[in-house]
Amino acid sequence: MASLTQLLYTARDALSAQSFGLGVTGQNVSNANTPGYVRRDAMLSNVVLGNQGYGGVEALGVRRATDAFLDRRVFEASSLASAASRRDTELAGVESLLDDFSGTGLADSLSKLFGSFDALSQSPNDPTARQTVLESAQAVAARVRETADSIATMRDSQLERGRAVITEINEKASRIAELNRQIAIAEAQGKDTSDLQDLRHQALLDLSTKVDVHTFTSDDGSLAVQAAGTTLVEGNTSRTLSLDLSSSGTLRLFAERTGGPPTEITSQLKGGELAGIKEARDEDLVALGDRLDQLAFDLASAVNAQHAAGYGLDGVTGRNLFDVSATVSGAARSLQLSTQVAGSPDKIAASSSATTLPGGSDNAALLAQLAAQKVASGNTRTLGEAYADLVGDVGTRKAQAETESQLRQSVLGQADALRESESGVSLDEEMVNLTRYQRAYQAAAKVLTTVDELMQELLARVGR
Repeated sequence: MASLTQLLYTARDALSAQSFGLGVTGQNVSNANTPGYVRRDAMLSNVVLGNQGYGGVEALGVRRATDAFLDRRVFEASSLASAASRRDTELAGVESLLDDFSGTGLADSLSKLFGSFDALSQSPNDPTARQTVLESAQAVAARVRETADSIATMRDSQLERGRAVITEINEKASRIAELNRQIAIAEAQGKDTSDLQDLRHQALLDLSTKVDVHTFTSDDGSLAVQAAGTTLVEGNTSRTLSLDLSSSGTLRLFAERTGGPPTEITSQLKGGELAGIKEARDEDLVALGDRLDQLAFDLASAVNAQHAAGYGLDGVTGRNLFDVSATVSGAARSLQLSTQVAGSPDKIAASSSATTLPGGSDNAALLAQLAAQKVASGNTRTLGEAYADLVGDVGTRKAQAETESQLRQSVLGQADALRESESGVSLDEEMVNLTRYQRAYQAAAKVLTTVDELMQELLARVGR
C-alpha cells in the first residue's frame, strides 16, 4: 500500500503531467494554421515507486508527429510539380510570341508576301505593286527577326532566373546546415528541438521547389540533403552550386568540390524550378529556334533562287530579294531585305526575260506559286505548312506541359494530404485531448484534495 505521502506526490505529479499535456494541446490549437508547424504529442510515462509497484506519471517531453517516408514523398512531389509548373509558365510565354490571330503574325506576313507577288504579276509596271513587294518582304524578314530576338531574350531571362534560383538554393542549403548545428547543440543540452526541426523542414520544403531533394540520416545522426544527385548538406556544412553556359549556350550545373574544381552535375538535375527552366530554355526554345532558322533559310533560299532567275526593269538579273546567313544556324536573326534591291522597286525581278521588259510578269507569277510548292523542311512541306508545323509543335509542347503540371500538382496534393493526416493539427482531435487532459487534471486535483483531507484528519487524531 502506498503511504499518504506517496499518494500526495503521485497526485502532484499527475497534476504536472496533465498540465503539460494541456500545454501541448494548447500549442497545437494555437498553431493550427501556422505554415510548416508539425503537431506535437505529449509523451507521458508511468513511474514506478518502491518495491510495491505503485507509482505515478511523468512528462518525458514532446514528440513531433512526423513520418520520414511521407516527408520524402512530399519533397519529391514538390520538386516534380515545381519543374512542370515552371516549364508550363515558360511555354505560355512562347505561345504568345506566335500570335497569328491578331493579323500581325508570321503566317499573315507570309500570305501578304506571296499575295504581293501575285499582284505584281498582274501589274508589273505598277510602281505601287513593286513597292508593296519590297514592303512585304521587309515585313516578313522583320517578323522573323523579331520572333528570333524574342526567343533569345526569353532564353537570357531564363538564364538570369536560373542564376537567381541557384542563389536561393545556396541560401537554403546554408540555412539547413545552420539549423542542423543548432539542433545538435540543443539535443546535447537536453532541450526540445521541435521548433528548430519545424524550421528545418520548412527550409527543406522550400528547397524542394527549387531543385530535386532527397534526405537521409548521416552516420552522426544529423540530417543530410542530396540535390541533383550530389550531397548538398551534411551536418553543419553545405556545398554551393553554380550555373554556367556550355559552348553551345546551354545551361550547365556545377557543385563545389573541396580541393578541386567544381563537378558538373547537369545530367543529374531531375526536378525543381531549375529543371523546369532548363527544359524550357535548352529544349523547347532551342527546338523552336531551330525550326525558325530552318524556315527562314528555306524561305530565303527558295525566293532568292527564283528572284535571281528574273530581271528587274533595268535589265539586270541575279539579284536576291533576301540577305541571310550562309548556314541554317542563325538564319532567322540574319534575315533581312537584300541590299541589292532595298529602296529600289524597279529592281524587283518580275520578268523572266530581258526581252519582255518592261511588261514581263511571268517570274512574279512563279514567285507567287512558291507559296504552294514544297520548298521547306527538305522539300517535304510548303512554307505555310512548315510554319504551321512550328506553331503546332509549340502548341503540343504547351499542352503536354499543362497536362504534366496538372498531374504533378494532383500528386503533390495527395502527398500533402497524407502527410497532413499524420502531422497536421486536427482541431477535433485536439478538443478531445483537451477534454481528456482536463478531466484527468480534475481527477488528480480531487485525489490531492482527498489525500490532504485524510492527512489533516490523521494529524488531528494523532494530536489528541
